[in-house]
Amino acid sequence: MKKIAVNLIFMLICSIHINAFASDHIGEVEEVVLDSQILDEKRKLVVYLPATYKNDTESYPVMYITDGDIQGGHTSGTLDFLAKFDQAPSMIVVGIVNPSHKRGKELTLANKENSDLESLSGADLFLSFVEKEVIPFIKAHYRTLEYQALSGTSHGGQFAINALVKRPNLFNGVIAISPSLYWNNNELLGLAEEAMKGQELAGRLFISIADEEPTMTTPFQKFGELIKKYPNPNLNVSIKNFDDESHDSTTLLGQYYGIKHLFPNWAIPKTPQTLADLQSIFTARSELINQPMVIPEDRANGYGQWLQYLNRKEDALALFKWNRDTYSQSFNAHKALIKSYLHFKLANKAKAALSEALKTLNKLDPKQKQELENLLA
Repeated sequence: MKKIAVNLIFMLICSIHINAFASDHIGEVEEVVLDSQILDEKRKLVVYLPATYKNDTESYPVMYITDGDIQGGHTSGTLDFLAKFDQAPSMIVVGIVNPSHKRGKELTLANKENSDLESLSGADLFLSFVEKEVIPFIKAHYRTLEYQALSGTSHGGQFAINALVKRPNLFNGVIAISPSLYWNNNELLGLAEEAMKGQELAGRLFISIADEEPTMTTPFQKFGELIKKYPNPNLNVSIKNFDDESHDSTTLLGQYYGIKHLFPNWAIPKTPQTLADLQSIFTARSELINQPMVIPEDRANGYGQWLQYLNRKEDALALFKWNRDTYSQSFNAHKALIKSYLHFKLANKAKAALSEALKTLNKLDPKQKQELENLLA
């Protein structure tokens, strides 16, 4: 029995890898130009669509990212890889382009000592652009879920923390990699502390730092101390130090671990899963992205077969029956249940399941009908 279980585990793992690499779909990239009233100029967005977007009708969560022409490509690649192996959901990545000559002004807090500034300027003005123009445009032109995340690096990381503080309910998750928290004499630390005191922040936050100068690391450490000082059950924070990385190289790891933090326990353990196990996982996934998710038919069938090989009759049959009832027009779901009844020598139940299949399946062709009937021959 142990050998069978080990072989089954190996087969399941191999199947996951084969299915992931067998897909001939690759994501598409679209460039969009927004005529922004807030910025009073045209601004380019680079929209990275997941590999499955063009071939289904599903809606997707969205990740918005600053420096989108630079950071968007590898971020969408990381998400695509994780999604292929069911470690995270497929997402639309919206890369907001920050031209090099405007980047510093757009992503950082304005110096309030300058008396000629408008009421909104710097990062606050750019945040208004993202909130009031970019997000509505994406929602209007792409199939999106309500879940949205924000990611930024360096000044983009400062922008991400500022967005969390100023618009605590705008993003479900925030990734801030090597944020320039020193800006304006640590102004953002003061703003963050006030928000933390009032328990205003919510969602999931990932923040990281590399092997960098004290100018960067000292305020980062102070931010971490504030997180500990003002614990908040509504804000789940992960803090990482990448001591082997530089300010320039840390983004790749930061995005990977940031995405993993935004979607904890997304992956299904490589162990036998009962119906209750799978329902618990998919309920948690639903809560993370604010969208009902149902166990896929092939996943339920696969784990049902695993349980069947382990001779866990009640667990296997419960999963097969759920799958047949949930996907009532699936030939494979009906067939798997009949075969399982036969495997466990429940001939009468197999006959009843066959009768149910013949009555329920609307598009059963003669060949399929014969195949089902042959199971009991």
